[in-house]
This record gives sequence, structure tokens and C-alpha cells, in this order.
Amino acid sequence: MANQSSTSTAGENKRHLQRQIGRARESLAETVEEIKETAEQGYASVKQTVSGVLDYRDQFQKDPLVWSLGALSAGFALGYTLGFAHKSSKHGKHSQVVQFADRVVDELSSVGQSLLMPGLSVKIKEFFGVDFAELLRDMRGSTSEREAVKRQQRPRLKSTRHTSTRRRKSRPRKK
Repeated sequence: MANQSSTSTAGENKRHLQRQIGRARESLAETVEEIKETAEQGYASVKQTVSGVLDYRDQFQKDPLVWSLGALSAGFALGYTLGFAHKSSKHGKHSQVVQFADRVVDELSSVGQSLLMPGLSVKIKEFFGVDFAELLRDMRGSTSEREAVKRQQRPRLKSTRHTSTRRRKSRPRKK
């Protein structure tokens, strides 16, 4: 009898454990399903947002004024910052910002010359009949010529006078 009661108790415990395992499986399945639904909703939301942002052409067509003002503002801010840094470099201030600005200007210039100018020159020639690249070359040449003329017209200071002026400024006078 003791054997029978221990087997019946073991059987009940086994059934009880099987029920608990079944409930745990159901709970896990429900949790996994909820997580899956949440992840799918999040993915759909992100996909919609990203595809809307990445499709800037449609956005530009919807609000061209806003996009144009944004591009103008960004260009103005960048140009103003680079111009200020360039101006500071002419006055002898060589901070990291000035060096960075100079490098950015050099890189943008090389990119513009190699990628943008050929296409832009073709379009300007199509619309206006003017060879833009040749016009820029002429302007660079005339600028060099103007600078050469200015240098020739400028009165030259004598080197002895210039150095003596420096000496007076750097050394205190004797009384």
C-alpha cells in the first residue's frame, strides 16, 4: 500500500509538473508572439519614416521653398564660417579651426573642379552659349595680370628703412 500511495503521489506530481510545463509553453508562445508583433510594427514604422526621408525628391516637390531656404541657410552658415576662418588665417592666426577650414576649402575646390565644373560648363554653354570654363580661365589670367600691374605700380620701400623701422619698434629707445 505504501508503494501504491507513493506511485499515485508520484503520478500526481508528474501530471502537475506537465501542466506547469504546458502553461509555461503557452506563456512563452504568447510572449514570443507579442514581441514579434511589436518588432514588426516598429520595423514598419521605421521603414515608412526612412523611405519618406530618403525620397527627398518627392519632399522637395512638395515643399520647394522650405528645402531651398534650408539649403541656402546651410550654405550661408558654412560659407560664413569658412570665410571667417580664412580671414583669420590672413591675420596670422593659425588655429585648428583655421587649418581645418583651409583643408575643407581645398578639398571642396578640387571636388568642384573635377566633378561639378565639367557638367556645369556644358549646361551653361547649352543655355547661355558661353563657355564657362574658358571664362574662368580668362578671369584667372586677368587677375594674375592685374596683380602684376599692381605690384609694378606700388612704391617699393627701401630695405634699410624698413629694417630700421622694425628695430626702433622692437628695441626700447635709449635716453
